[in-house]
Order: sequence, then C-alpha cells, then structure tokens
Amino acid sequence: MKVSLLTIGDELLIGQVLNSNVQWMSEKLTELGCTVTEHLTIGDKMDAISRALSFAVSDCDALILGGGLGPTHDDLTMDALSQHFQIPLQYDEDWISKVAAYFKARNRVMSDNNKKQGFLLQGATRIDNDCGTAAGQYFKVGKTRIFVVPGVPHEMKSMMTRFILPKLSEKLLPSGEKILKETLLTTGLGESLLADRLDPFVQKIKALPSVSLAFLPSNTQVRLRLQMKAKSKEDEALFQSLVQELAEGCGRDYFGVEPATLEDLIFNKLKQQGQSLAIAESCTGGLIAHRLTQVSGISEVLRGSLVAYQESIKTLELGIPDQLFRENGVVSEICVRSMAEKVRTKWGADFGLATTGYLGPQGGDAFASVGTVWIAVASKAGTIAHVFQYENHRERAKERASQSALDLLRRNLQ
Repeated sequence: MKVSLLTIGDELLIGQVLNSNVQWMSEKLTELGCTVTEHLTIGDKMDAISRALSFAVSDCDALILGGGLGPTHDDLTMDALSQHFQIPLQYDEDWISKVAAYFKARNRVMSDNNKKQGFLLQGATRIDNDCGTAAGQYFKVGKTRIFVVPGVPHEMKSMMTRFILPKLSEKLLPSGEKILKETLLTTGLGESLLADRLDPFVQKIKALPSVSLAFLPSNTQVRLRLQMKAKSKEDEALFQSLVQELAEGCGRDYFGVEPATLEDLIFNKLKQQGQSLAIAESCTGGLIAHRLTQVSGISEVLRGSLVAYQESIKTLELGIPDQLFRENGVVSEICVRSMAEKVRTKWGADFGLATTGYLGPQGGDAFASVGTVWIAVASKAGTIAHVFQYENHRERAKERASQSALDLLRRNLQ
C-alpha cells in the first residue's frame, strides 16, 4: 500500500517547529508494511493545499494529512478539503459538546473560536480526539483513503494508534496472516560492537525471508526491531523463540522491550525487592531524578535526590571534607564513592547513586579532563565506581551520563 504524508503549517516551512510528526508516522507505517512514497509540507494557503491534494491523491492508496485543524484564522484545512473535493461542511453539535466537556473538566472556559472546530466534512467518519479539541476525519475519494489529523504530536499519535493504523492494516495482509514485531532495548554497547556480537543471529535470519532485524541507535541506547510475517501458530512460536535468542545474544546489555524503559525496570526491581534508592547528582544536575520521577509510583522506592553541584554543598549536605577535593579533585573516584555512600546513609536507603564530572565545553583540572564522568553505586554489599569518557558536547554528555548511571544501578540490582 502506497501512502503519502501531507503536513500543513507555515511554522514547519520556516523551521520554527521541527516536523517530527512525519518521522514518527513514516516509522509506524513502514513497520505496518506500507510504502511511504511522499513527504509533502506546505504553508497555510488555500491554493497550496489544493495543489498538494491534487498531486498526492493522484498516485497513492492512502493520504494522511496533518495540521490546520485549530480554532484560529490561519487553520484552513477543513475549508480547503471542502472546496477541493466539493464536500459540504456541516456543524457537528455532538463534537462541540465533547469539546465543551473537555474545557469544563480542566476548569477552563471554551472560546467562541473553538466552535469553528465543529465544522466537519459531510459524510466523513469522525475520529474523536481523546486529548484535544480538533476532531480527525476519514473519507474516501475514488480509491484513495484520506485521513485528517491534528498537527499536535500527541493528538496525532493517539488517532494514528487508535484508528488509522488498525484501519490500514485491514487492507494489507491476506486473511490469516499477521505481522509480529518486538523492539528489544539495549544500552552500554555501541551499534557496531553489538552488531559484531549478534552476527551469528543475523546470519541465521538471512535464511528466513519472512524475518527482518533493524538496528536503531540513539545517543543513549540501541533498539533492535525484530519483525516477522506469520501465517500459523508454528510461525508465532518460531518468532517468540527468535525474540528470546536475540535477547540472550545481547547479554547483559539487553534490559527490556518497548514500551518499557530503563526507569520502569529499576522501579519494578526495587519494588519487588522491597528496596529504596537515594541519589546525589553533580554534573547530571537532577536529570537522573527527573527521569525516575516520570514513573508513576516511584515514591515507593525513591527516598530523595540531592543536586550537590558546588563543592561547598557536597561538604555541607554530604559531609565530604574539603581536603578530599584538594588532594584528589572533585571529579574523582574517591569523591563519587563518598557521595554515593554519604547520600545512602543520609536518607537510610538500600542504594546510593552518585555522579560527578566535567561535561564541557569548559572545565577540567589536573585530575580529570573535560568529558570525564565518575559514577558510583553504594549498597550494603559495598561500593562500585566506574569512569566514563564522553565527547565535549554538554547536552549529549549529560544524557549519556544519566543513562550510564541508571544502567550501572540496573546491573547492580540484577
């Protein structure tokens, strides 16, 4: 199935907003088995939208159009669709009542401008928005299926997941056939080294034409997407055995499957073991605590977090003597060990986790260069510390340091 993606918005054309919607939609559609043939991005102009519709609809099985469904004067998508395809607009009282309820539930007043979002294409199927005020639409023109979604990323993703992807999947596979996929998560080893380790598995699946494996690296982890077309229970059993084999091949660098996260795993492990955690962050500046507190219920295991950024705070709050910094440097093994041990004792936790480092572009001293980060985990069994060397890029180094810290804790928990 050939799918075209059309996104609308002046903010996309001038680079004010990154068009992340296209990347996400393309990935999900490709996983489904669709062929994405075009990415078209145009401004908020009626004639531009009309020209793009003519081009896109001429040679695709499905068109997904995103953006321009808001309540303001520059949101023109519904008017453009109505005019181009000669489909009248009709006012949907039921949808506007849902919009009013949306505002009321949030103790907000609905503007008269929002009533504009009640004008929908006559005869089209409404796609309800469960996290916003712009309804989606689904209709057909000739052989082409057309889906209209908001430009707000989380609203678009909800409609894609709930309605559009299941709708498209109905037309993709023969009866009784399904696509099985699992995305395994790894951290601690780069893409090339991981590929070397998994080469025997890769060679094995090359003989299985219905199976594919993709390496998806990022700054902090490598995702492994395993996919297979299945026609029978035997195929499904084979796929599950391949998933297990792939996970085992990754060794201790494997930590779960999407949509789980490293933070989820740590929370669940600590909770299962009835254990607690205290954190002392320096160079990561609270990022580790932020990531963990994205997990609902984390207060059951996280005692607290201290951003001990300056040396004086490390002394005042953790009791680390000034002499230690003078003799060893603040970015050192003895300092990070002391931080992890002191914060663990301070809050009576089972584990203490600490970071200290120079993220750049300035910094460094006689003891450690820019990019050096020390991480430690303390427990009743003792304290382990590791040093990491990152590139001189503050944001990327900070992300990687937080990942390395959580991963070191994860490995210690296991």
